[in-house]
Amino acid sequence: MPIFLINFKLYEETLGEAGKKIAEHAKIISARLGVEVIVAPSSPDLRLISGVLPAIAQHIDAVEPGAHTGFVTAESVKAAGAIGTLISHSERKLSFEEIGKCIARARKNGLMSICCAGSPEAAAEIASLGPDYVLIEPPELIGSANSISKTKPDVIARTVDLVKSSNPRVGVICGAGVSTGEDSRIAMGLGAIGVAAASAVAKSKNPEKVIEDIAHGLV
Repeated sequence: MPIFLINFKLYEETLGEAGKKIAEHAKIISARLGVEVIVAPSSPDLRLISGVLPAIAQHIDAVEPGAHTGFVTAESVKAAGAIGTLISHSERKLSFEEIGKCIARARKNGLMSICCAGSPEAAAEIASLGPDYVLIEPPELIGSANSISKTKPDVIARTVDLVKSSNPRVGVICGAGVSTGEDSRIAMGLGAIGVAAASAVAKSKNPEKVIEDIAHGLV
């Protein structure tokens, strides 16, 4: 099924019960349209949200369980119900070496890894490390009203080509400014297997309508 990742970030509108309500709407839309909706809530809300629909962590650290105050381990997010994790989002950027270690930690614990990249070239380099997915998000478009699909479709197409050459087993998801069904339709037509959105959902007065619109574009 096509993938629709909703990153809750730390928006007030997605915390706690508010986030759970959005997840419940997303679950209904997911089942009706046949789209795999995955949510990335804040770490404290992982257990709450994972009881509704598939949830992934927004970040993990490349450390084993032990004396690491304030760190987030793969084991801890799995115990909270996560099925995977984002790695190296532009707002929580990691070095190439750290990305590789986090992918390995996720794999060891049976967690799906979605690694973020700001350019096609970076996406291809990360794909060589063997994550499950690469999420292409030009940082200048994140949180903007300009979607990658409409303003930089060439970036999606080039990312798909380079990632396929680097590691054909890695899927490409695209994000940054995605907010409509047209955005997701364009992305799928260019070879992506899904899209990601954040503020378009979290900041909407009618988030379920936005989720449904974007999901429709995937099918």
